[in-house]
Amino acid sequence: SFIVNDKMVVEFRINIISSESDLSKFVSPNEMVNITLIIGENRVKVSKEYLAVHSPVFTAMFFGKIAEKRKDEIEIKDVIYEEFLDLLNLIYLGTMQITDRTVLHILKLADQFQMQRVVEQSEKHLTQSKGFDTATKLIISDQYRLFALKEHCFSSFAGIADLMEKLNRTHGCAKLSDEMKLAIFNRF
Repeated sequence: SFIVNDKMVVEFRINIISSESDLSKFVSPNEMVNITLIIGENRVKVSKEYLAVHSPVFTAMFFGKIAEKRKDEIEIKDVIYEEFLDLLNLIYLGTMQITDRTVLHILKLADQFQMQRVVEQSEKHLTQSKGFDTATKLIISDQYRLFALKEHCFSSFAGIADLMEKLNRTHGCAKLSDEMKLAIFNRF
């Protein structure tokens, strides 16, 4: 800070760690929305085109040969409203960072709606995260077919004994696919 012409100039750098999202963008009508998604008891107003750019599932839903393309409201089942809002805030507004708290539900929804860019962002977060142990990350990499995360996990284990010990602590062996078990066998 410094003083110029009897005025003090102060400069601040602010790093926002978290903030409440502005839900009004998704619940109030505006010129940018043309479809309402019904999630449980809640309604979310979005742009068909914008969601379709991010997801082939939404492309098919809104513009394919299925019945939903002519509807003004579409019910989205097996989705938790707050988690879907996190996904929208990530892709729609860019106001949200993937965190250890949100990564699993963001990844689940990104996989469900085939949002490859969001899957990649989630994988990058998990690779860098200290909030999950390596065995848990390996299970996640298997569940969502995350090759880079799998390789990162493999490089973290000292050998097969280390890997098996850590997996057994999390009861992870039972959760692994046959494909992952074969990859472990071939790697170690």
